[in-house]
Formats: sequence, structure tokens, C-alpha cells
Amino acid sequence: MQGLTRARLPSVHAGVSFEADILASFQYSKANQRRDHFFPEQKLMFAVLTDAIECFQKYIAGTNRRSRNLFREAERWILSHEKDWPFSFEHICDALHLSPSYLRVGLLRWRANHDTPNYPNSRIREPLRYQYRLRNSRISI
Repeated sequence: MQGLTRARLPSVHAGVSFEADILASFQYSKANQRRDHFFPEQKLMFAVLTDAIECFQKYIAGTNRRSRNLFREAERWILSHEKDWPFSFEHICDALHLSPSYLRVGLLRWRANHDTPNYPNSRIREPLRYQYRLRNSRISI
């Protein structure tokens, strides 16, 4: 053992190897930010989608001309397969990472059940805006 010499470790300067990482705080905040964060464009698209679904459900049994027109307009928009313009149903669903066919089938199934006799005259769930308001009011308190 006397013939073996210990390998010499390179000298380490504490000031050089332990500097603060400038990007660490940004990377940490980026990794831990809320996942339901939407950009303003996505918020607008979500509002358009929400309004169409609410009109579809609210005015399905409309008795006056305005109600019937709102229902038909929402139904026509939901059933459209256009992707040409930014606020088409297909484009909005793609931007919000939703399956347009799944949402469309669910709404059509709801409509078919709604047309059956003795079906309770209610929506699939409470309006989305109401739940969004409740969730945000809990956070801000």
C-alpha cells in the first residue's frame, strides 16, 4: 500500500461551483404553476363555447321566436365541421384540447333524451360560468 499514492482531487473553489442559478426560480415557478391557466385568447374561446352550450340547453324548448333562433344558431354552430375560421366549434375545441366529436355526441345524446316524454327539464349540469365564479371566489377569500 505504500507504493500507491492517493489520487489528487482537483481543487474546488466554493465561489465558482456553487453560484446561484439564475433560471432556477423561473423553472420552479413554471413547473408548479396552476394547470388550468388559460391565455386571454383561450378564455375568450372558452366563453364562446360555454355560451353556445348554455344556449343549446336553455332554449331547446323555446316558445318564442328569439329562443328558437338562439337554439338553432347554437345547434348549427355545434354541428358544423368547419375549421376555416378561428371561432368555429372545431377550432375552439382543438385550441382548448377538447374532443369536438365527444362533446358533440354528448350534446346530441342529451338532446335525444330531452325529447323523450317525462324527461326532467334540466341541463346537464349547472352553467359553467356559475361554477367558475364559485371556484374563483374561494381562491380570493
